[in-house]
Amino acid sequence: MSKLVTVSLKAGHFLLPSYKAKQPFGLIPCLEDADLTVFESRAIARYLAEKYEGQGTPLLGKTLKERAIINQWADSEAQNFQPATGPMVREAFVAAFGIRPVDEEVVAAGMKKLDQVLDVCEAHLAKGTKYLAGDDFSLADLFHTVYMNWMKSARPELLEKRPH
Repeated sequence: MSKLVTVSLKAGHFLLPSYKAKQPFGLIPCLEDADLTVFESRAIARYLAEKYEGQGTPLLGKTLKERAIINQWADSEAQNFQPATGPMVREAFVAAFGIRPVDEEVVAAGMKKLDQVLDVCEAHLAKGTKYLAGDDFSLADLFHTVYMNWMKSARPELLEKRPH
């Protein structure tokens, strides 16, 4: 049976030795599934997509070509999208916890990078695919979801000018 365990960032649970034994970098998330412990969100998502392949939406693709395109856009998220959005999200997080004020230079640099990344995504989607890797929702889209949701509320202007 699965059980969701909340790790309190404010209380510093991620710094406890018992947590770091599971996630050596002391970050979130971490998944325990029977005798397997997996950390890093993308690794967890890939593991779950493979474990439950054939049940629901085929997040990994059905053919070698589909998988290659999904992997391409999933890697693009890790190499282009996340490096642009991650620092901005961290700044919002740091400010929300009152650790220090937002570093506006970090946000401005992230906005500049992200604007370029979103232009590439917009141009690709404008060619007629419903999702990044084709007409079916995939891991590539899932990986973008967390920061896209943040952007919709924190930086909607980045998305409003891009209809796709």
